[in-house]
Amino acid sequence: MSLQRASFRGDCSTHDFQEVLKRFKNEGCNLLVTGAVSEDVTAKATQTLLGAPTADRKRVVALADSRDESVFELLPPGVDTDDPDVWVVDQHAHQRSVPKAAQSADFDLPGPGEDRDVLADLREEIVVAIDYFEEANGGLAPSQLRLSVSSLGRLAHEHGANEVSRFLRSVSAMVRGVHGMGHYHLPRPDDDEMVDRLSPLFDARIELQKRDGLPTEQRWHVPKYEQTTDWVRL
Repeated sequence: MSLQRASFRGDCSTHDFQEVLKRFKNEGCNLLVTGAVSEDVTAKATQTLLGAPTADRKRVVALADSRDESVFELLPPGVDTDDPDVWVVDQHAHQRSVPKAAQSADFDLPGPGEDRDVLADLREEIVVAIDYFEEANGGLAPSQLRLSVSSLGRLAHEHGANEVSRFLRSVSAMVRGVHGMGHYHLPRPDDDEMVDRLSPLFDARIELQKRDGLPTEQRWHVPKYEQTTDWVRL
């Protein structure tokens, strides 16, 4: 993201915010992406958060709601679903795309069934994907793993806020355990009640906005430091 010139509001310097970003990348983090924006704006944010196509990233994309070809719009340009470093689960369409090497591995992946807990299944598959990439690479470097979950709005509607909170605690702990970077979309205004309820579970919140005739913008909220950046271009 275009954050080189971003700074916290008030007396904090640009260096302070850059130090926070560096810490997130080194230690691992989980980010809540908010804003009542269009799907193409959300897709652009996802592409960037999943990492540059030339970078060595292990990308896990979990879709709780989907539309035709949406996964292709979420992956960075030049990255495809059949790449060996990409794992996609489309829970709504009951489809998945996993690396060829993982297809022959001894993984017990959840399957469809009337009595299954679909939220638990989604968590289980994300954990399996992270475990696979960690084992296949002999460990993961800081920020090498990138996870995208879309969207929490649908999950909350179908399973309730308490269940989603438990899901997030489990998945975010796994992401942080491998020093990865996870982002989770909640396409609602930043002052929405659900945003307020879920925000404490994340290291930071990325608020998106798109005003007529202007480029898409973002600003970061970091609760730990009680700081918010200025708006910068996405």
